[in-house]
Amino acid sequence: MEKLNDLLKEKRNDDIWKKYCGFLDYTLKDFMNLQEDMLLEQLDRLKHCTIGKQIIGTKVPKSVDEFREKVKFTGYKHYSKYLMNKEETVLPEKPITWAHTSGRSGEYQFKWAPYTEEMFRVSGEKSCTALILSSCKNRGDIVLKEEDKVLFTVATPPYVSGIWIQGAMAEFNMKMFPPYENALKMDFHERIKVGLKSALSEGLDLVFGMTSILVKIGEQIGNRDSKNRGEKNSESSIGIQAILRLLQAYVKAKCNGRKVTPKDIWKLKGIVCGGMDTSIYKNKVKQLWGKIPLETYGSTEFGFIAVQPWNCEHMVLYPDVAYWEFICIDDYQKMKSDASYAPKTMLINEVKANEEYVLVGTSYHGGVFIRYIIGDLIKIVSLNDKEAQLNLPQLVCIARVDDLIDIGGFTRLTEKIIWQAIEDTGLSYTDWTIRKEYNESKPILHLYLELKDSNETSKTVTNKVHESLRMIDEPYRELERIAGVKPLKVSLLKKGSFQRFYEERVAAGADLAHLKPKHINPQDNALKNLLRMSSWEL
Repeated sequence: MEKLNDLLKEKRNDDIWKKYCGFLDYTLKDFMNLQEDMLLEQLDRLKHCTIGKQIIGTKVPKSVDEFREKVKFTGYKHYSKYLMNKEETVLPEKPITWAHTSGRSGEYQFKWAPYTEEMFRVSGEKSCTALILSSCKNRGDIVLKEEDKVLFTVATPPYVSGIWIQGAMAEFNMKMFPPYENALKMDFHERIKVGLKSALSEGLDLVFGMTSILVKIGEQIGNRDSKNRGEKNSESSIGIQAILRLLQAYVKAKCNGRKVTPKDIWKLKGIVCGGMDTSIYKNKVKQLWGKIPLETYGSTEFGFIAVQPWNCEHMVLYPDVAYWEFICIDDYQKMKSDASYAPKTMLINEVKANEEYVLVGTSYHGGVFIRYIIGDLIKIVSLNDKEAQLNLPQLVCIARVDDLIDIGGFTRLTEKIIWQAIEDTGLSYTDWTIRKEYNESKPILHLYLELKDSNETSKTVTNKVHESLRMIDEPYRELERIAGVKPLKVSLLKKGSFQRFYEERVAAGADLAHLKPKHINPQDNALKNLLRMSSWEL
């Protein structure tokens, strides 16, 4: 099978677009036909394995309708006794590697998911799809080159982002900073430091990482610039090319009356980002790095799920990763409270614009998950994109569905809404966490916020965040107007609280995903330790 490298060498741009981005030209009928064909193929694989027989039964559905009618929804608990022990004999196909999630729910330290050779290949192709779309301006535009330079800012295997990078490298001969084999031996901060040093000397074309990480790197470059002004850099420490690159950046930044930013140092082809914060930090990333980041959406269980087209607006589902179904959010909540209730799902040709759904997936390519509730709440923004001439539904990822905070039945606040509200205040902050608590049996939103250098009081910050929430969330605004309730309480943490929490977790050998508290509804122990770092007591 031809890979991106082969096609680039032969300058077959039309074939590149068709292979990696051609799904964007599908009609709904094309999408549905491929979904059905691949589901039936996957069911044929599942009928021979232990897990398939346990979940589907001995009689394999012969149609999509029969599959949706007879097979129940699943969660990780239906697979855990096998997957947590990496039992390969029960799977539809032998995996070549295993990925694990963060286990952020606390039910598991983390969750293991098998990747077949075919899944690994597809993940690599989807990584290349994202790189192509992040760097192009229009349909069919291919600007990637062999040995494009990429900054390694993602977690290493067994985290799925590291597996995606592995897959991309099997497709596309890119130059990674630091080199992949070296990066595996470094902790996260060392990887960034070494990678940036190489990029200063050799240049940089592409960045692939979490949006919030790119913001921090961009801000640190500006802060380091301020600290290092007047210090003499020598060729032996960073090299003559790096010195020349930095001098040019200093001149450019000075002419614009600001600190040095990454866009002064490098002119990037593209940025690929993931994470709930991408839409929140999108403009800040552009301000720092000079490019709007292209957002991707994925999960450890399925790999890449959706991607934005070249206009960096809303996302489109991949049709060849998994069989996608959608549960209306109200039906999902009813199912959570009544185990006997089995909601009817919708398919992509049945979803409605401006409706919210919980995503359900069934693995393709020999994967193991069947009608698996991923736990993500998405919103169908529109049924097409007229600007980009796309005929497929456009979506955004809103939140982890079980991380919604309900106050008085008026509003369901998500991590994204709260994060955006904090950003919109203009306050300079380090990090935050929030949870629903009770004061004399009345529910409150308790926000624990660490500011950077500020003389703000808890009262003024509470007012600012409250007003910001009112501006961006109508149900929250109605809560005050109709019920006269202002549920927000802000407690300011002392400077360095989150950093001390992080350092203690690193010293204790904690996994990368558990180095800071969850933003929404942190566990009691995590919050207690964070407050201890601020010299507080619960």
